[in-house]
Amino acid sequence: MRMNETKGGVACAVPARSAAIALAAGLALVPVASASDPLDDVADAVRDFTLFETPDGQVSLDFDLYLTMDNLFMSQPPPGIIVNPDTYLPSPRLSILGQLDVSDWMTLFALGRVDRGFDPTDGDAEVRPDEYYLQLDPAEGHLRFTAGKFGTSYGQWARRYFEWDNPMTNAPLAYEWVTTVGDGNDAPTVAPSRAAFLNRKNQVIPRNKWLTAIWGPSYTTGFRFDGTSAIFDYAFEVKNNALSSRPTEWDLWNHGFYGNALTYTGRFGVRPVTDWNVGVSGSSGAYLVPNAPGIPSGSWTDYSQQAAGIDVSWAHGPVETWAEAHWVSFEVPGPVGAVGLWTWFVESKWKFMPGWWTAGRFNQQLYDDIADGFGGTTPWGNDVWRVDWCVGWHVDRTATIKFQYSYTDESGPVGQGRNLFDVQLVFAF
Repeated sequence: MRMNETKGGVACAVPARSAAIALAAGLALVPVASASDPLDDVADAVRDFTLFETPDGQVSLDFDLYLTMDNLFMSQPPPGIIVNPDTYLPSPRLSILGQLDVSDWMTLFALGRVDRGFDPTDGDAEVRPDEYYLQLDPAEGHLRFTAGKFGTSYGQWARRYFEWDNPMTNAPLAYEWVTTVGDGNDAPTVAPSRAAFLNRKNQVIPRNKWLTAIWGPSYTTGFRFDGTSAIFDYAFEVKNNALSSRPTEWDLWNHGFYGNALTYTGRFGVRPVTDWNVGVSGSSGAYLVPNAPGIPSGSWTDYSQQAAGIDVSWAHGPVETWAEAHWVSFEVPGPVGAVGLWTWFVESKWKFMPGWWTAGRFNQQLYDDIADGFGGTTPWGNDVWRVDWCVGWHVDRTATIKFQYSYTDESGPVGQGRNLFDVQLVFAF
């Protein structure tokens, strides 16, 4: 299923049997569930070996291992979040989670990964700490304090980002579609002329220079207060970087904790009945990299990203549904000024038989109009919509396989990321 994108449609470049071979190879790795599954036995042995607990149960240390293999087949140019010059990309990942619990009030957590990059790339393997934090819970969930590097409390999607929890294989557009706003990384200036800025939407997206509205789970560094009281949830956090910041800026040793450039994020949620969870979120903070080039006046800390959103989830029996809508704006230095966009999605999952589910998502991202310099106005980015469809199978307690196809339609001349097919294998130990 290797494809080349053309102006009028899709031309097949390599016989579809390439995809079939890869799919067959993936299926061969997945055991058929039985009364005595050898892979489950291995997983149980690993779990027993990696769980340590004191006799009184007050202190426990647990490690979990996840092996993930994504087989991505895509038309060119690929989605901006993916860096790959070819139409096929193997993307393996090893995730190691460690959690130390002391009584019921203190937790130390760490998540480390070995892969080819936080987002799919054709680069070399790297070892990376993605999360590490201390959490104190002295009030039985009513008031928790977390400090370290951890996912954002903005919206709901970041809570089901992990491959084992996500019913699909990718993120909604809001969390992975690259806009034409730059943060100063690998660029000569963050203050382009109006014409140069508007011309960006006619180019292939460079992920190393431009930003998403929200970059995945936004594992930035800082502290958070959160808790639950009756039917209400709340969270407030102070982090070192904006929601749009790239993964290389999340750690303190890459992007420090600058007092006048911090990001403030909060969410307030309500669960009126068991099936429903509704929340509103907001975030504000500087999004440029320190000492970004080309600032016309002031400091890089003076230019912020603002975000406001609403999220809704509903679960009943075999059906779960999520929806989010966000308004995101950036203060671009120089003549461009403030730019904004709307982004939203609706996603649903249906467990249609034991171990099997299907999930679908519709996404849209719409860009505001700005002055074009000739007396008129024009959108500053290319409006885009995408539909994602996935079928998943929990083979047993250890193995999961997902098949997903995504189709993207972007206005403008590039047509980036139009077709994407992913076979994802996940093994949990």
